[in-house]
Amino acid sequence: MAILLAGGCGQSTPPVTPIPTATRTAPPAAPASVAPLPSPDVAWVVADVAQPSAVTDAPSVAPGQFCSPCHPAAESQLFGVAATSDGLVAVGVQQPPAVAVAFESHDGSRWQPASGFAPGLGTSALGVASGAGRTIVVGRDDAGAAAWIRDAAATWRAATGVDLAGPAGATAMTSVAAVGGSFLAGGYSDDPARGTTAAAAWRSTDGQAWRRERSAAFDGGRIEGVAGGPRGVVAVGTRGDPVRGPAAAWVRSANGTWQRATIDDEAGVMRAVVAVGTGFVAVGDDPGDRTAAVWRSADGTSWTRLPPDAALRTPSGPIRMLSVAGDGRGLVATGWRSDAANGSAVAWLSDDGTRWRQTDWLPSFSGGQMAAVAIVGQTLVAAGRTGYPDNNQATIWTTSRPYPPR
Repeated sequence: MAILLAGGCGQSTPPVTPIPTATRTAPPAAPASVAPLPSPDVAWVVADVAQPSAVTDAPSVAPGQFCSPCHPAAESQLFGVAATSDGLVAVGVQQPPAVAVAFESHDGSRWQPASGFAPGLGTSALGVASGAGRTIVVGRDDAGAAAWIRDAAATWRAATGVDLAGPAGATAMTSVAAVGGSFLAGGYSDDPARGTTAAAAWRSTDGQAWRRERSAAFDGGRIEGVAGGPRGVVAVGTRGDPVRGPAAAWVRSANGTWQRATIDDEAGVMRAVVAVGTGFVAVGDDPGDRTAAVWRSADGTSWTRLPPDAALRTPSGPIRMLSVAGDGRGLVATGWRSDAANGSAVAWLSDDGTRWRQTDWLPSFSGGQMAAVAIVGQTLVAAGRTGYPDNNQATIWTTSRPYPPR
């Protein structure tokens, strides 16, 4: 508890969004035997996010060779959201130039820039977690991976340490979770000079000092999500192309060593993972963008992919699960799907992670992408962006009716 889409522009996407323009392919027909769950009664509304005028008033730049109009002079988007001891925090990036941003809220309906959060130029915030009275934001800066801590004193400070260092743009923490009284972050640390890639994991007891946990099992990989629970600690991501996969998962032993898990169907990329009572559930997408994807594991050592039923497809083409959260009442996943114009945000609900139902499409989803989700009491909170490709703006959604739906 840590991209972009087919649209009207031929330019490359911002560097903080690792999924490029998708190829629209017709999905296979859904199995006729799959019976959908009853339609859930969940109503998502867009929260009030106080963004700087540099983003809200940014005009599109002059049309270019491949687009009309093109990307705006400034944009923002969010990649993580978490409940803390004194409210909620959502994190992401505003660019250009890249600057990590954080917003805070007491109830999820109104969000303001987090007081005192000033990470500086060349930074991006990609994940957030809270535990033991601390809030930890992770991401990257020009010196490698980066983390920022807010403790009981309610002040933000940057983490330091040689284990965070790495080539600019080639080392980052992408996700973080509170695990057993400490914090575990996952990401990658590549070596462009040698042409090698590697997933990376870091552990910290206080969020200030981080120790990298190295393993040959990480070679060629990238961690996108981490989670810990009664049945262990796992990381998920890819062991090949960060966009097309194949999927990969790792399990951590009690002494801090890592081993790669087995996956019965590695096609695609695991984007996020959550611990549940029966083990773990990971979500993502397949390499052809034909379906969203869900994997389950009892202990993290072996994973089974669910058959791609109708709930994991959309008639118009690409669909992706990007985040997942869960508690004893069920699970919620969020992401993006292709439809008219530049696509829409999409959300799913599940009782146990084995059967899923897309929530009803709402006008608040139009042009959006939900990159992160959290369950906060009887409210769901999702963070991402709307407006691609011409006016990306950080967007937060909340549910206006109690969760779970009655």
